[in-house]
Amino acid sequence: MLPPRLADHLCSLRADVDRLSMVIGMELNTDNEIINTQAYEAVIHVKSNIAYGDVLQTNEYDTMLALAGHWQSKEIRLDLNNSELRPRLHDDETIAVEVKWPNDATRMIESFMVATNAAVGHLLGAKGAPLPWRCHAPPDRPEVEGLNAKLSAMDIPIELPMPSSRKHGESDAHELSNILGNWANLGSGEIDLSGIEDTTEDVPDYLSTVIDPEARDNILISLRQAQQAASSLTESTRRVVDQGLFQLMQRAVYSEENGGHFGLNLDAYVHFTSPIRRYPDLMAHRQLKSLIHGQEWVHSHEETAELAMHCSEQGLVAKRLEWELVSNTYHVHLMRGGSIGDSNEPAPTSYNARVVGLKAPWVFLDLGDDGAVSGRMHLAQLGGKQRLVVDEFGLEVTTAEPDHSGNTPVILQLGQRFACRLRGLDIWSGSLDLAPI
Repeated sequence: MLPPRLADHLCSLRADVDRLSMVIGMELNTDNEIINTQAYEAVIHVKSNIAYGDVLQTNEYDTMLALAGHWQSKEIRLDLNNSELRPRLHDDETIAVEVKWPNDATRMIESFMVATNAAVGHLLGAKGAPLPWRCHAPPDRPEVEGLNAKLSAMDIPIELPMPSSRKHGESDAHELSNILGNWANLGSGEIDLSGIEDTTEDVPDYLSTVIDPEARDNILISLRQAQQAASSLTESTRRVVDQGLFQLMQRAVYSEENGGHFGLNLDAYVHFTSPIRRYPDLMAHRQLKSLIHGQEWVHSHEETAELAMHCSEQGLVAKRLEWELVSNTYHVHLMRGGSIGDSNEPAPTSYNARVVGLKAPWVFLDLGDDGAVSGRMHLAQLGGKQRLVVDEFGLEVTTAEPDHSGNTPVILQLGQRFACRLRGLDIWSGSLDLAPI
Protein backbone atom coordinates (compact mmCIF):
# COMPACT_ATOMS: atom_id res chain seq x y z
CA MET A 1 0.00 0.00 0.00
CA LEU A 2 1.07 3.57 -0.62
CA PRO A 3 1.32 6.00 2.34
CA PRO A 4 -2.09 7.05 3.77
CA ARG A 5 -1.83 10.61 2.42
CA LEU A 6 -1.71 9.15 -1.09
CA ALA A 7 -3.88 6.05 -0.69
CA ASP A 8 -6.64 7.63 1.38
CA HIS A 9 -6.53 11.18 0.05
CA LEU A 10 -4.73 12.28 -3.12
CA CYS A 11 -5.26 8.99 -4.99
CA SER A 12 -8.72 8.29 -3.60
CA LEU A 13 -11.80 8.92 -5.75
CA ARG A 14 -14.05 11.29 -3.84
CA ALA A 15 -17.29 12.93 -4.80
CA ASP A 16 -17.09 16.45 -6.33
CA VAL A 17 -13.27 16.32 -6.52
CA ASP A 18 -11.05 16.35 -9.62
CA ARG A 19 -8.43 13.61 -9.81
CA LEU A 20 -5.64 12.91 -12.31
CA SER A 21 -6.27 9.55 -13.95
CA MET A 22 -5.44 7.17 -16.76
CA VAL A 23 -8.45 6.43 -18.97
CA ILE A 24 -8.76 3.33 -21.14
CA GLY A 25 -11.16 3.60 -24.06
CA MET A 26 -12.37 0.27 -25.44
CA GLU A 27 -14.24 0.12 -28.75
CA LEU A 28 -16.84 -2.64 -29.00
CA ASN A 29 -18.36 -4.26 -32.07
CA THR A 30 -22.00 -5.26 -32.43
CA ASP A 31 -21.30 -8.46 -30.46
CA ASN A 32 -19.84 -6.42 -27.56
CA GLU A 33 -16.34 -7.72 -28.28
CA ILE A 34 -13.41 -5.37 -27.65
CA ILE A 35 -11.83 -4.60 -31.03
CA ASN A 36 -9.70 -1.55 -30.23
CA THR A 37 -8.08 -0.02 -27.14
CA GLN A 38 -6.78 3.51 -26.59
CA ALA A 39 -5.13 5.04 -23.52
CA TYR A 40 -5.39 8.68 -22.39
CA GLU A 41 -4.18 10.89 -19.57
CA ALA A 42 -7.18 12.69 -18.15
CA VAL A 43 -8.85 14.41 -15.23
CA ILE A 44 -11.82 12.60 -13.73
CA HIS A 45 -14.55 14.38 -11.79
CA VAL A 46 -16.50 11.96 -9.62
CA LYS A 47 -20.17 12.97 -9.41
CA SER A 48 -21.00 10.75 -6.45
CA ASN A 49 -19.86 7.74 -4.48
CA ILE A 50 -22.43 4.95 -4.39
CA ALA A 51 -22.43 1.67 -2.48
CA TYR A 52 -22.65 -1.60 -4.40
CA GLY A 53 -25.98 -2.46 -2.81
CA ASP A 54 -27.49 0.88 -3.86
CA VAL A 55 -26.59 0.26 -7.52
CA LEU A 56 -29.24 -2.44 -7.67
CA GLN A 57 -31.93 -0.12 -6.26
CA THR A 58 -31.95 2.14 -9.34
CA ASN A 59 -32.15 1.70 -13.12
CA GLU A 60 -29.36 4.19 -13.85
CA TYR A 61 -26.82 1.40 -14.28
CA ASP A 62 -28.94 -1.07 -16.28
CA THR A 63 -26.87 -0.63 -19.46
CA MET A 64 -23.63 -1.32 -17.59
CA LEU A 65 -25.14 -4.30 -15.80
CA ALA A 66 -26.40 -5.67 -19.11
CA LEU A 67 -22.97 -5.37 -20.77
CA ALA A 68 -21.26 -7.07 -17.84
CA GLY A 69 -23.93 -9.79 -17.86
CA HIS A 70 -23.35 -10.37 -21.57
CA TRP A 71 -19.62 -10.80 -21.03
CA GLN A 72 -20.19 -13.12 -18.08
CA SER A 73 -22.57 -15.33 -20.11
CA LYS A 74 -19.78 -16.03 -22.60
CA GLU A 75 -17.08 -16.79 -20.04
CA ILE A 76 -15.65 -20.27 -19.65
CA ARG A 77 -14.60 -20.26 -16.03
CA LEU A 78 -14.98 -22.23 -12.85
CA ASP A 79 -17.55 -21.03 -10.34
CA LEU A 80 -15.50 -20.85 -7.15
CA ASN A 81 -17.20 -17.90 -5.45
CA ASN A 82 -16.97 -17.91 -1.68
CA SER A 83 -18.26 -15.58 0.95
CA GLU A 84 -16.02 -12.84 2.34
CA LEU A 85 -15.73 -12.42 6.09
CA ARG A 86 -15.29 -8.83 7.28
CA PRO A 87 -14.50 -8.47 10.98
CA ARG A 88 -15.36 -5.09 12.51
CA LEU A 89 -14.00 -3.91 15.85
CA HIS A 90 -16.25 -1.36 17.57
CA ASP A 91 -15.37 1.33 20.11
CA ASP A 92 -16.63 -0.78 22.99
CA GLU A 93 -14.19 -3.53 21.91
CA THR A 94 -17.00 -5.74 20.66
CA ILE A 95 -16.42 -7.63 17.42
CA ALA A 96 -18.94 -8.12 14.64
CA VAL A 97 -18.32 -10.35 11.64
CA GLU A 98 -20.14 -9.50 8.42
CA VAL A 99 -20.55 -12.07 5.66
CA LYS A 100 -20.51 -10.60 2.16
CA TRP A 101 -21.47 -12.54 -0.95
CA PRO A 102 -20.96 -11.31 -4.56
CA ASN A 103 -23.96 -9.62 -6.17
CA ASP A 104 -24.68 -8.29 -9.67
CA ALA A 105 -23.09 -4.92 -8.86
CA THR A 106 -19.81 -6.38 -7.54
CA ARG A 107 -19.70 -8.80 -10.49
CA MET A 108 -20.24 -5.88 -12.89
CA ILE A 109 -17.28 -3.93 -11.49
CA GLU A 110 -15.17 -7.09 -11.52
CA SER A 111 -16.01 -7.67 -15.20
CA PHE A 112 -15.05 -4.10 -16.14
CA MET A 113 -11.81 -4.25 -14.16
CA VAL A 114 -10.82 -7.61 -15.67
CA ALA A 115 -11.61 -6.37 -19.19
CA THR A 116 -9.52 -3.24 -18.62
CA ASN A 117 -6.59 -5.17 -17.17
CA ALA A 118 -6.64 -7.56 -20.13
CA ALA A 119 -6.94 -4.72 -22.66
CA VAL A 120 -3.94 -2.92 -21.16
CA GLY A 121 -1.97 -6.18 -21.20
CA HIS A 122 -2.62 -6.67 -24.90
CA LEU A 123 -1.97 -2.99 -25.71
CA LEU A 124 1.40 -2.88 -23.96
CA GLY A 125 2.35 -6.48 -24.73
CA ALA A 126 1.95 -5.89 -28.47
CA LYS A 127 4.38 -2.96 -28.17
CA GLY A 128 6.98 -5.07 -26.37
CA ALA A 129 6.72 -3.32 -23.00
CA PRO A 130 8.36 -5.13 -20.07
CA LEU A 131 5.50 -5.85 -17.66
CA PRO A 132 4.86 -7.60 -14.34
CA TRP A 133 2.31 -10.00 -15.84
CA ARG A 134 -0.22 -11.49 -13.46
CA CYS A 135 0.09 -15.18 -14.28
CA HIS A 136 -2.04 -18.10 -13.16
CA ALA A 137 -0.97 -21.58 -14.27
CA PRO A 138 -3.34 -24.49 -14.95
CA PRO A 139 -3.39 -27.47 -12.58
CA ASP A 140 -0.29 -29.65 -12.42
CA ARG A 141 -0.56 -33.11 -13.97
CA PRO A 142 0.46 -34.88 -10.71
CA GLU A 143 -2.28 -33.00 -8.83
CA VAL A 144 -4.89 -34.03 -11.41
CA GLU A 145 -3.66 -37.63 -11.27
CA GLY A 146 -3.95 -37.56 -7.47
CA LEU A 147 -7.52 -36.21 -7.57
CA ASN A 148 -8.51 -38.80 -10.19
CA ALA A 149 -7.10 -41.54 -7.95
CA LYS A 150 -9.07 -40.18 -4.99
CA LEU A 151 -12.32 -40.01 -6.99
CA SER A 152 -11.73 -43.52 -8.34
CA ALA A 153 -11.13 -44.85 -4.84
CA MET A 154 -14.49 -43.38 -3.81
CA ASP A 155 -16.22 -44.88 -6.90
CA ILE A 156 -17.14 -41.38 -8.09
CA PRO A 157 -17.67 -41.62 -11.89
CA ILE A 158 -15.62 -38.52 -12.73
CA GLU A 159 -12.19 -38.54 -14.38
CA LEU A 160 -10.42 -35.34 -15.35
CA PRO A 161 -8.28 -35.27 -18.49
CA MET A 162 -4.62 -34.38 -18.16
CA PRO A 163 -3.92 -30.64 -18.65
CA SER A 164 -2.42 -29.67 -22.00
CA SER A 165 0.84 -27.73 -22.22
CA ARG A 166 0.29 -26.72 -25.86
CA LYS A 167 1.34 -23.11 -26.36
CA HIS A 168 -0.33 -20.36 -28.36
CA GLY A 169 -0.20 -21.21 -32.08
CA GLU A 170 1.10 -24.76 -31.58
CA SER A 171 -0.72 -27.74 -33.07
CA ASP A 172 -1.48 -30.99 -31.24
CA ALA A 173 1.29 -32.60 -33.31
CA HIS A 174 3.79 -30.00 -32.14
CA GLU A 175 2.81 -30.60 -28.50
CA LEU A 176 3.28 -34.34 -29.05
CA SER A 177 6.70 -33.75 -30.56
CA ASN A 178 7.69 -31.69 -27.50
CA ILE A 179 6.58 -34.46 -25.15
CA LEU A 180 8.37 -37.15 -27.16
CA GLY A 181 11.42 -34.93 -27.41
CA ASN A 182 11.54 -34.61 -23.62
CA TRP A 183 11.25 -38.37 -23.29
CA ALA A 184 14.04 -38.81 -25.82
CA ASN A 185 16.30 -36.44 -23.89
CA LEU A 186 15.61 -38.27 -20.64
CA GLY A 187 16.06 -41.71 -22.18
CA SER A 188 18.29 -43.17 -24.83
CA GLY A 189 17.54 -40.47 -27.39
CA GLU A 190 16.49 -43.07 -29.98
CA ILE A 191 12.92 -41.79 -30.61
CA ASP A 192 12.47 -40.79 -34.27
CA LEU A 193 10.66 -37.44 -34.48
CA SER A 194 11.17 -36.89 -38.19
CA GLY A 195 7.61 -37.86 -39.13
CA ILE A 196 5.96 -35.19 -36.98
CA GLU A 197 5.31 -31.96 -38.83
CA ASP A 198 5.96 -28.66 -37.04
CA THR A 199 2.86 -26.58 -37.71
CA THR A 200 3.48 -23.77 -35.23
CA GLU A 201 1.81 -20.53 -36.31
CA ASP A 202 3.41 -17.13 -35.94
CA VAL A 203 2.16 -15.37 -32.82
CA PRO A 204 3.22 -12.13 -31.13
CA ASP A 205 6.20 -12.56 -28.80
CA TYR A 206 4.18 -11.72 -25.69
CA LEU A 207 1.77 -14.63 -26.42
CA SER A 208 4.38 -17.25 -27.37
CA THR A 209 4.62 -18.63 -23.81
CA VAL A 210 0.86 -18.69 -23.16
CA ILE A 211 -1.17 -21.91 -23.26
CA ASP A 212 -3.27 -22.15 -26.41
CA PRO A 213 -6.80 -20.75 -25.79
CA GLU A 214 -8.48 -23.88 -27.16
CA ALA A 215 -6.38 -26.11 -24.92
CA ARG A 216 -7.15 -23.84 -21.96
CA ASP A 217 -10.87 -23.93 -22.79
CA ASN A 218 -10.81 -27.72 -22.88
CA ILE A 219 -9.27 -27.91 -19.40
CA LEU A 220 -11.76 -25.42 -17.95
CA ILE A 221 -14.73 -27.11 -19.64
CA SER A 222 -13.69 -30.48 -18.23
CA LEU A 223 -13.37 -28.99 -14.74
CA ARG A 224 -16.77 -27.31 -15.04
CA GLN A 225 -18.33 -30.55 -16.28
CA ALA A 226 -16.90 -32.26 -13.21
CA GLN A 227 -18.60 -29.61 -11.05
CA GLN A 228 -21.89 -30.20 -12.85
CA ALA A 229 -21.56 -33.97 -12.57
CA ALA A 230 -20.90 -33.61 -8.85
CA SER A 231 -24.22 -31.78 -8.41
CA SER A 232 -26.07 -35.06 -8.95
CA LEU A 233 -24.06 -36.89 -6.30
CA THR A 234 -24.85 -37.20 -2.63
CA GLU A 235 -24.18 -34.19 -0.43
CA SER A 236 -20.99 -35.60 1.07
CA THR A 237 -19.39 -36.76 -2.20
CA ARG A 238 -20.28 -33.47 -3.90
CA ARG A 239 -18.31 -31.60 -1.27
CA VAL A 240 -15.33 -33.91 -1.84
CA VAL A 241 -15.35 -33.09 -5.56
CA ASP A 242 -15.78 -29.33 -4.98
CA GLN A 243 -12.97 -29.30 -2.43
CA GLY A 244 -10.73 -31.33 -4.73
CA LEU A 245 -11.32 -28.99 -7.68
CA PHE A 246 -10.64 -25.95 -5.50
CA GLN A 247 -7.35 -27.44 -4.29
CA LEU A 248 -6.23 -27.99 -7.90
CA MET A 249 -6.03 -24.25 -8.41
CA GLN A 250 -2.52 -22.83 -8.21
CA ARG A 251 -1.53 -19.47 -6.76
CA ALA A 252 -1.26 -16.51 -9.14
CA VAL A 253 2.13 -14.76 -9.29
CA TYR A 254 3.80 -11.81 -10.98
CA SER A 255 6.29 -12.66 -13.72
CA GLU A 256 8.24 -10.84 -16.40
CA GLU A 257 7.25 -13.68 -18.75
CA ASN A 258 3.60 -13.80 -19.76
CA GLY A 259 2.07 -17.16 -18.88
CA GLY A 260 -1.56 -16.11 -19.26
CA HIS A 261 -4.24 -16.33 -16.57
CA PHE A 262 -5.86 -19.75 -16.36
CA GLY A 263 -8.45 -18.88 -13.72
CA LEU A 264 -9.76 -15.90 -15.71
CA ASN A 265 -9.19 -17.72 -19.03
CA LEU A 266 -7.18 -14.85 -20.51
CA ASP A 267 -4.12 -14.67 -22.77
CA ALA A 268 -2.80 -11.45 -21.26
CA TYR A 269 -3.48 -9.95 -17.84
CA VAL A 270 -1.82 -7.19 -15.83
CA HIS A 271 -2.88 -5.38 -12.69
CA PHE A 272 -3.72 -1.83 -13.73
CA THR A 273 -7.05 -0.68 -12.31
CA SER A 274 -6.15 -0.20 -8.65
CA PRO A 275 -2.95 1.88 -8.47
CA ILE A 276 -3.51 2.82 -4.82
CA ARG A 277 -3.28 -0.84 -3.82
CA ARG A 278 -0.42 -2.53 -5.64
CA TYR A 279 3.01 -1.54 -6.88
CA PRO A 280 2.65 -3.60 -10.11
CA ASP A 281 -0.30 -1.33 -11.01
CA LEU A 282 2.01 1.67 -10.87
CA MET A 283 4.54 -0.14 -13.06
CA ALA A 284 1.86 -0.73 -15.70
CA HIS A 285 0.84 2.96 -15.46
CA ARG A 286 4.42 4.10 -15.99
CA GLN A 287 4.87 1.88 -19.04
CA LEU A 288 1.57 3.15 -20.44
CA LYS A 289 2.68 6.77 -19.98
CA SER A 290 5.90 5.92 -21.82
CA LEU A 291 3.86 4.56 -24.71
CA ILE A 292 1.60 7.62 -24.82
CA HIS A 293 4.55 10.04 -24.87
CA GLY A 294 6.74 7.93 -27.16
CA GLN A 295 9.48 7.61 -24.55
CA GLU A 296 11.76 4.76 -23.47
CA TRP A 297 10.21 2.22 -21.12
CA VAL A 298 10.54 3.31 -17.49
CA HIS A 299 11.15 -0.28 -16.35
CA SER A 300 13.63 -2.51 -18.20
CA HIS A 301 13.13 -6.24 -18.63
CA GLU A 302 15.77 -6.99 -15.97
CA GLU A 303 14.26 -4.57 -13.45
CA THR A 304 10.75 -5.88 -14.17
CA ALA A 305 11.90 -9.44 -13.50
CA GLU A 306 13.40 -8.42 -10.15
CA LEU A 307 10.38 -6.37 -9.10
CA ALA A 308 7.92 -9.07 -10.22
CA MET A 309 9.60 -11.64 -7.98
CA HIS A 310 9.77 -9.19 -5.08
CA CYS A 311 6.08 -8.23 -5.42
CA SER A 312 5.02 -11.89 -5.59
CA GLU A 313 6.92 -12.65 -2.39
CA GLN A 314 5.66 -9.58 -0.55
CA GLY A 315 2.12 -10.17 -1.80
CA LEU A 316 2.14 -13.67 -0.33
CA VAL A 317 3.47 -12.38 2.99
CA ALA A 318 0.78 -9.69 3.09
CA LYS A 319 -1.96 -12.18 2.18
CA ARG A 320 -0.86 -14.56 4.92
CA LEU A 321 -0.90 -11.72 7.45
CA GLU A 322 -4.40 -10.77 6.29
CA TRP A 323 -5.62 -14.37 6.55
CA GLU A 324 -4.16 -14.73 10.04
CA LEU A 325 -5.59 -11.41 11.24
CA VAL A 326 -9.07 -12.07 9.87
CA SER A 327 -9.21 -15.68 11.03
CA ASN A 328 -7.90 -14.88 14.50
CA THR A 329 -10.42 -12.05 14.83
CA TYR A 330 -13.47 -14.13 14.08
CA HIS A 331 -12.08 -17.09 16.01
CA VAL A 332 -11.83 -14.89 19.12
CA HIS A 333 -15.31 -13.61 18.28
CA LEU A 334 -16.67 -17.18 18.22
CA MET A 335 -14.89 -18.09 21.43
CA ARG A 336 -16.60 -15.13 23.09
CA GLY A 337 -19.97 -16.55 22.06
CA GLY A 338 -20.48 -14.34 19.02
CA SER A 339 -22.26 -15.34 15.82
CA ILE A 340 -21.32 -14.98 12.17
CA GLY A 341 -23.35 -12.57 10.03
CA ASP A 342 -26.43 -10.53 10.87
CA SER A 343 -28.18 -13.21 12.90
CA ASN A 344 -29.44 -12.11 16.32
CA GLU A 345 -29.81 -15.71 17.41
CA PRO A 346 -27.60 -16.92 20.26
CA ALA A 347 -24.30 -18.35 19.10
CA PRO A 348 -24.44 -22.13 18.68
CA THR A 349 -22.61 -24.26 21.20
CA SER A 350 -22.17 -27.09 18.69
CA TYR A 351 -21.90 -27.46 14.92
CA ASN A 352 -22.99 -30.12 12.46
CA ALA A 353 -19.75 -29.57 10.54
CA ARG A 354 -18.52 -31.02 7.25
CA VAL A 355 -15.30 -33.05 7.05
CA VAL A 356 -13.35 -31.29 4.28
CA GLY A 357 -9.86 -32.66 4.84
CA LEU A 358 -8.08 -35.65 6.37
CA LYS A 359 -4.35 -35.41 6.80
CA ALA A 360 -2.79 -37.12 9.78
CA PRO A 361 -2.87 -36.15 12.55
CA TRP A 362 -5.66 -33.65 11.72
CA VAL A 363 -9.32 -33.73 10.71
CA PHE A 364 -10.35 -30.45 9.04
CA LEU A 365 -13.95 -29.34 9.49
CA ASP A 366 -16.10 -26.66 7.85
CA LEU A 367 -18.43 -25.44 10.59
CA GLY A 368 -21.15 -23.90 8.41
CA ASP A 369 -20.56 -26.04 5.32
CA ASP A 370 -20.15 -22.82 3.32
CA GLY A 371 -16.39 -22.26 3.38
CA ALA A 372 -16.66 -19.32 5.80
CA VAL A 373 -15.43 -20.77 9.11
CA SER A 374 -13.33 -23.87 9.62
CA GLY A 375 -11.25 -25.55 12.29
CA ARG A 376 -9.36 -28.72 12.99
CA MET A 377 -9.55 -31.66 15.37
CA HIS A 378 -6.71 -33.96 16.37
CA LEU A 379 -7.16 -37.67 15.70
CA ALA A 380 -6.52 -38.30 19.36
CA GLN A 381 -9.85 -36.56 20.08
CA LEU A 382 -11.60 -39.35 18.17
CA GLY A 383 -9.75 -42.47 19.06
CA GLY A 384 -9.66 -42.53 22.81
CA LYS A 385 -7.26 -45.36 23.58
CA GLN A 386 -7.36 -46.57 19.97
CA ARG A 387 -4.70 -45.47 17.51
CA LEU A 388 -6.25 -44.07 14.35
CA VAL A 389 -4.78 -43.64 10.86
CA VAL A 390 -5.71 -41.83 7.66
CA ASP A 391 -5.60 -43.80 4.40
CA GLU A 392 -3.24 -42.86 1.54
CA PHE A 393 -5.88 -40.86 -0.34
CA GLY A 394 -7.12 -38.90 2.67
CA LEU A 395 -10.57 -40.48 2.37
CA GLU A 396 -11.07 -42.37 5.62
CA VAL A 397 -10.03 -42.55 9.25
CA THR A 398 -9.78 -46.12 10.45
CA THR A 399 -8.37 -47.94 13.43
CA ALA A 400 -4.71 -48.83 13.08
CA GLU A 401 -5.26 -52.35 14.41
CA PRO A 402 -7.98 -54.83 13.35
CA ASP A 403 -10.80 -55.58 15.77
CA HIS A 404 -11.64 -59.06 17.09
CA SER A 405 -13.27 -59.88 13.73
CA GLY A 406 -10.18 -58.94 11.78
CA ASN A 407 -11.75 -55.75 10.38
CA THR A 408 -10.50 -52.17 10.61
CA PRO A 409 -13.65 -50.13 11.30
CA VAL A 410 -14.10 -46.80 9.50
CA ILE A 411 -14.37 -44.06 12.13
CA LEU A 412 -14.76 -41.04 9.84
CA GLN A 413 -15.04 -40.34 6.10
CA LEU A 414 -14.18 -37.34 3.98
CA GLY A 415 -17.30 -35.33 3.13
CA GLN A 416 -19.51 -36.61 5.94
CA ARG A 417 -21.17 -34.49 8.59
CA PHE A 418 -19.69 -34.56 12.08
CA ALA A 419 -21.09 -33.01 15.25
CA CYS A 420 -18.41 -31.00 17.07
CA ARG A 421 -17.91 -28.17 19.53
CA LEU A 422 -15.38 -25.41 20.04
CA ARG A 423 -12.62 -26.54 22.36
CA GLY A 424 -10.31 -23.56 22.16
CA LEU A 425 -8.04 -21.53 19.91
CA ASP A 426 -4.62 -22.80 18.85
CA ILE A 427 -2.60 -19.59 19.14
CA TRP A 428 0.41 -21.01 17.30
CA SER A 429 -1.53 -22.04 14.16
CA GLY A 430 -4.42 -19.58 14.46
CA SER A 431 -6.87 -22.47 13.97
CA LEU A 432 -9.98 -23.24 15.94
CA ASP A 433 -9.43 -26.31 18.08
CA LEU A 434 -12.47 -28.62 17.79
CA ALA A 435 -13.63 -31.66 19.69
CA PRO A 436 -16.44 -34.20 19.36
CA ILE A 437 -19.65 -33.51 21.23
